[in-house]
Amino acid sequence: MGTLGPENTLEDVKVKIKKAYNTGNVGLIKQVVLKEGPRAFRIATLLEILNDKTKKIHHFSLKIDQIDKSKKGWSYQFEKSVRLDGNNPDEIKRLYNFLDAEFKNKFGENLGELHLINSNDFDKLSNVLDATKKIKNKDKFSLLGSLVSHIETNKTNISEFVKAFEQTNKETLTHISNAAKIVNYSEAVMELRQLITNPDTPESKFQTHLENHPWMFGSEYSQRLRRKTWTKDERLDFMMRKTVDDYVEIIEIKKAFSEKLFVYDSSHESYYPSSKLSAVIGQVVKYIERIERQRDSIIATEGFDTLKIKAKIIVGRDNGQDQVEALRNLNSHLHRIEIITYDQLLKVSKRILNMFEIQTDITKSRDKGDIPF
Repeated sequence: MGTLGPENTLEDVKVKIKKAYNTGNVGLIKQVVLKEGPRAFRIATLLEILNDKTKKIHHFSLKIDQIDKSKKGWSYQFEKSVRLDGNNPDEIKRLYNFLDAEFKNKFGENLGELHLINSNDFDKLSNVLDATKKIKNKDKFSLLGSLVSHIETNKTNISEFVKAFEQTNKETLTHISNAAKIVNYSEAVMELRQLITNPDTPESKFQTHLENHPWMFGSEYSQRLRRKTWTKDERLDFMMRKTVDDYVEIIEIKKAFSEKLFVYDSSHESYYPSSKLSAVIGQVVKYIERIERQRDSIIATEGFDTLKIKAKIIVGRDNGQDQVEALRNLNSHLHRIEIITYDQLLKVSKRILNMFEIQTDITKSRDKGDIPF
């Protein structure tokens, strides 16, 4: 609109606005003055936007324009003006529904963010909610599973899930939490099994998987620490803090190769470590020795006492009970180093998974209550 001279009236301004908006696809134009002076004027203009082919109303467009008046005349204030579109989404109708509900006191004392839906969708939602009250729990879970599967995670964030569960009772939240862990942990255990059964799986894939699922190391650990470079050219695979004794444990991850970890010496009727296992043990012993040489520096910079550092090696497969017994015997003689196989790591992971399943079963039995007879 630009500017108009001081000789023009408010009606002249309204006519000027109508002419500015009256393009080829505009039908009826309706106006109302929302604010009238003395210096600031606000005019709402509702436009019928027509379909180019049928010439029928396609949607509405609402313009709320700020016009300031001074001695020099009338001037249009773009930055103080508002545009609402009535087409996908219908911003005009949403605003109308919101104001209508507010003036009719439909919100009551409720606070917080409001989401508006049209009456047809609301009726459908009400019907669904009424129906859920009448169906059995088994069918409710089927419905819940279907609803969850249709949530577009790329368009949601954790705060929306928090809002959804805020009014849920504690026992239900416990079930949901355990169920989520069981699903995630089961998938992680299955993936670990697949990595183990392939002897060509590189160490890097095991490292990535265990970085994403540090719980697999066991419940004896309280936290995973960030990787350290305490010695020249050597970066440790994992560092975990143990819960009971507060020791820091280095975890060295190797391949799940199928060769036996121990060789049987028939002349002495005993087992000794294979060349592959011996090389890994030697590497870890060297780690610990080099770390101990840096003890004073590490205590000063990191707060860790290197005398309270242990090591765990994850390598190879079980390969029978005799190999398992040989490994158990070796571990009993090693100082500050423990060796476990990937089969044993898998067992630890399954045990943790079973703990959540047992907790769920216990909660179920509590829900049934005591039977008096």
